[in-house]
Amino acid sequence: MKTAKASSLASPDLRLIIFGGKGGSGKTTSAAATALYLNKIYPDKKLLVISVDPAHSLADSFDTIVNGNKATPIMEKIWCMETDAQELLAEYKVRYGDIIKEIADRATYFDKQDIESFLDLSLPGSDEVMAIVQIVDLLKAGEYDLIILDTAPTGHTRVLLSLPEKMQQWVNLMDILMEKHRYIVKAMTGRYRKDECDAFIKNQRNDIKRVRVLLSDTKITEFVPVTIPEPMSIIEVEKLVQALLKDGIPIRNVIVNQVVEERECPFCMSRWQQQQTSLQDIEERFASFNLVKVPLFPHQVRGQPRLLEYARILFEDKKYSAPSQAVASSLVTAVDEEKHSRLSLEECSFVIFGGKGGVGKSIIAAASALYLASTKPNQKVLVFSTDPAHSLSDAFGDDIGNKTTKIGQMDNLHALEIDGKELLEDFKRELHNDIEQAFHKFLGGGVDIKFDREILQELFSVTPPGLDELMALREIVGFLKDGKYDLFILDSAASGHLLRFLELPHLVRDWLNATFRLLLKYKGLTGAKFYEATEHLIDLSRQMRGIIDTLSDPQRTEFVLITIPEAMAVAEAQDLASSLNNLKIPSSNLIVNMVTPPTECAFCAGKRAEQTKYMEEIETKFPNHNIVYLPLVAQPVRGMGDLSKLAQTLYREDSSYDPVSTVTKAKGGW
Repeated sequence: MKTAKASSLASPDLRLIIFGGKGGSGKTTSAAATALYLNKIYPDKKLLVISVDPAHSLADSFDTIVNGNKATPIMEKIWCMETDAQELLAEYKVRYGDIIKEIADRATYFDKQDIESFLDLSLPGSDEVMAIVQIVDLLKAGEYDLIILDTAPTGHTRVLLSLPEKMQQWVNLMDILMEKHRYIVKAMTGRYRKDECDAFIKNQRNDIKRVRVLLSDTKITEFVPVTIPEPMSIIEVEKLVQALLKDGIPIRNVIVNQVVEERECPFCMSRWQQQQTSLQDIEERFASFNLVKVPLFPHQVRGQPRLLEYARILFEDKKYSAPSQAVASSLVTAVDEEKHSRLSLEECSFVIFGGKGGVGKSIIAAASALYLASTKPNQKVLVFSTDPAHSLSDAFGDDIGNKTTKIGQMDNLHALEIDGKELLEDFKRELHNDIEQAFHKFLGGGVDIKFDREILQELFSVTPPGLDELMALREIVGFLKDGKYDLFILDSAASGHLLRFLELPHLVRDWLNATFRLLLKYKGLTGAKFYEATEHLIDLSRQMRGIIDTLSDPQRTEFVLITIPEAMAVAEAQDLASSLNNLKIPSSNLIVNMVTPPTECAFCAGKRAEQTKYMEEIETKFPNHNIVYLPLVAQPVRGMGDLSKLAQTLYREDSSYDPVSTVTKAKGGW
């Protein structure tokens, strides 16, 4: 495989570098390492590294503490920031809240309290939008010479980069609200003078334009996709690259991370052989880009010395020398000797698999669905994904998509990759038509209250952030209600966006309450009746109640945490467990995936020694969870055969099962 150094990232003209890819591919590591290296090349430049992933790991990568939205110095001329969307939204409302309320108050029949409650819930307040707003402010201030962005996994990165369009929609709503005020003032006085509200709208439009120009400027911006040589990661990153190119976002380099080097160790050799096909695939799919190959390390790349080691490979094509002496960590650990747990789902009918990106959620969800369908032939199983970057098709080796698809020859197993965006557009279209009909009936003989119609249409088009993902779960509520399936398996998004997803039913209920108040107020003032629109919203409200009841019911629901024995993954699993507890979502199982088998190989032994520390930490920090250990395997798990073998390991019935001997005999395979 051809490889080269990422020389374009050292261009003195760059002002924005964005790293993105599938979870677990090394986006954060690449972002942090790039900042440290560029600091050495340009010691006078002020560099800011920002994480916009709700489940931040940038501070962990630097092995330091970062003060949220406050720029925290890492070393001279380098600062780090981890965005807190809620805090940014609160600041945004403090800065612009009065103007927004004034715009709303001028234009409608509703009073300030009505419109404020609605706009507060519909205001672009998602992690991605607030991050874009913050980046615009930072670029306008000119305080930093270069901003390096560490993004969320691919599905939400695509959302992030499409946000100028979403923000434009919200500004259009503000402009329509103002247009009625301008019309009335002109009719009464003969002229209209622009004021601070018009200036606010103009400035917002200019900021959106600034983002669009910035993202497509090949001289000052570069997006760097990061992948690993595994089929699911390659396919996901290819989709991301195609979307970025379509939007005119410049890409020059693709980082291929965690490349295994050829060694005498049978396990390493098996992994090396497997990767050759994937590396060739990368060569063909990304032939027009500079491919930067980074080896798999026997340790976590964390802290400045190891980040700089990574950076020298990235920027200088420096060769890495792996350890040649075996270490004592090839011993069987206390964890291996004492823990022989199996995944236990009891009689749960709704199972969610979640964790940090790249820990194996999709594969384990698919294997679990296959196991449950095999062992419960009289029950129908549906496994579905709500992640914008779906992976179930890749896991099963089958084309699934946005329709229930029978898997293999099993009549009782179906899969679905839900297109939440499409479902949301359908819902908004229904509301749009309902409002059109209501106005047509109310207006009768051709009198057209143009502005009020447009205002209501726009109000309903600006829905709460993330509602598209919740539409996916709304679809499942329909399946729950009609009894077509008995067991449901959810392959969720990475933990940061998963938490937003799980919190959404509560947010949407508040949004619906505000919506009902607006419709009732409008009916009282004008006589217009929105029967169909109200019915649609009431139906959605009932479904939100059903979702909340299902998620919090320990008799029906189980959230299975998945992690790997590494510092950042364990910390993220702890945060996720705490959030689940606050949301009253039951969770009693924890899967520790990708445990390196004990061998005489120096490389494997070094990796295992490091992992052992985190396995022992997991035992201490999750005393109330049933902990299941899964070995790292040399071959990617894909297709029904591989999934069946994984399921046998995951749900083993034999208490004498020993993960150490099994992995060693299999030389990395099941």
